[in-house]
Amino acid sequence: MVEVVILLSAVSLPATGQAKHVPQPQAHHALAEAAEWVLREGLDATLPPHLSTLLGLTQESEFPVKQRVLRAGRMVQGFDVSVANKNDIVLFVVDEGANNQTLYLTSAQGRLRKMVSVTNGVGSVAKITDEDKKAFEKEKEFWLGRLAPPKASK
Repeated sequence: MVEVVILLSAVSLPATGQAKHVPQPQAHHALAEAAEWVLREGLDATLPPHLSTLLGLTQESEFPVKQRVLRAGRMVQGFDVSVANKNDIVLFVVDEGANNQTLYLTSAQGRLRKMVSVTNGVGSVAKITDEDKKAFEKEKEFWLGRLAPPKASK
């Protein structure tokens, strides 16, 4: 997989279960550690005003984040952490082929707070379904597998 950095404000990315899954405490800890790592090592970026407004993070202004992004073909996945509040984490998936984008607002504890779907450049806050929760958990695990520090062997 080739790694590419994308600054959301600089790129025009037109976009878009189990009944209950209770993450284990170590998963909470791992997401907080991943967020800390991205704050230290991630690149400076901003969420565009329309997306940060839909997520409830700003009122029509850019939202500064530290960012980690991976690209695999036409799929772009990102992990953004608010510079102002490390408890505001946005995981995003962009399918450039389908012209869709999904953004998940979560906390450092891993709780899905809001989801925004952007299709053909039109964004809206999505009602979170069980399928959405499964997709969010999959995305969270994707990033934990790449950003969480390795477990020390005994």
